[in-house]
Amino acid sequence: MFDLLTSYTLFSLSTVMGFVALATLLHLQFGLAGIVNFGVVGFWGLGMYAFGVLLIQFEVPYPLAMLLAVAIVAAVSLLIGWVIVDLNDQAVLVATLAFGTIVTSLVTTEKWLTEGVVGLGSVPYPVETGDGALWQFVVLTAVTAAIVIYAARIAKTPYGRLLAAKRDNEPLARGLGKNTSRHKLTIFVITCALMGFVGTLSAPVHRFLTPDLIGPGVTFSAWIALIVGGKRHPLGGVLGVALTIFVFDFVIETYVPVPSEHAATVTVIKTIVYGVTLIVALMFRPLGLLGPGRKRGSR
Repeated sequence: MFDLLTSYTLFSLSTVMGFVALATLLHLQFGLAGIVNFGVVGFWGLGMYAFGVLLIQFEVPYPLAMLLAVAIVAAVSLLIGWVIVDLNDQAVLVATLAFGTIVTSLVTTEKWLTEGVVGLGSVPYPVETGDGALWQFVVLTAVTAAIVIYAARIAKTPYGRLLAAKRDNEPLARGLGKNTSRHKLTIFVITCALMGFVGTLSAPVHRFLTPDLIGPGVTFSAWIALIVGGKRHPLGGVLGVALTIFVFDFVIETYVPVPSEHAATVTVIKTIVYGVTLIVALMFRPLGLLGPGRKRGSR
């Protein structure tokens, strides 16, 4: 049996891995394809709650519940993508942000299905032994590593170069006979479905699902990590999460002896540091720490 510190360490590291996966998928959407998705928490949270509802409320077998949850996220993202795929960046931002808000609202209000703020039961680990948390961490790490490797390789493929061309000059890509709408929709659906899959893997990590788990902070944390690390670099999300979420949500909260009466102050400081880090990165390295710096003399 794991002691309390080991359990908390595995929980924190699993959470970090989940954010690395989300930030890397956001890199594929925004950094590679130019899709401004501000509804990350919506797709991640929908996968998490769909899995939890199927598993707990309807007693669907574990693997089938995960598969159906991912299928639900894929279907929803296909519908949303079909509507927004050819809209401008501002419209896509607003639409995806609204979707994330809708998911959170439905989870809170539809008590007959999600139990609302009371919380949705207890999601077990697929391996209910003393080392279930360790196995879940290993699976999350493997999935995250696979996503990062895919992100690193796709940019060098003809499909990746097509997405980059669409991002940089979509009218030109269309003029060359490329179906940019179809390719944008494809990458959007695949990455959103994977966000939902990461949500299903995160459900047993959090164990007890409540609406506060799928607040807007998930989206903003993934975006900040990606911008700081480098939106166009496949390892940008990894570096950004390491410098933000890993430092505050694991290192400081686990090993820094903060008095209990000042615990709330750490959260405030974290928010301030996140904001300052983001501003500094945008001022001096607009493409992130792994991207080229701003040219001398440019404003």
